[in-house]
Amino acid sequence: MAICLEFELVTIRGTVAEYRFGNCLRELNGAFEVDLPKLISGETSMNTPMDEVVKLKNDTQIQSMANRVFGKIYKHYLEHHEYLSKGGYYA
Repeated sequence: MAICLEFELVTIRGTVAEYRFGNCLRELNGAFEVDLPKLISGETSMNTPMDEVVKLKNDTQIQSMANRVFGKIYKHYLEHHEYLSKGGYYA
């Protein structure tokens, strides 16, 4: 079964980014927050559970979907040192 997710940056407050996401061609009704600078600097331990790194803001989506989107955002941040404005995850 194919997985297709889309996401977009909603806002950045300090170092915390809020994203909305969802299945492709549907409303982006999931939302989460992430603080990548704290994770990369080590202020947030790499051993921190994913549900504390990728904090769901509602119960519309499941954690594993948010984690897949996070992976794309994290890779982009490591390379470009900025949050990704929008994108997708396809598998």
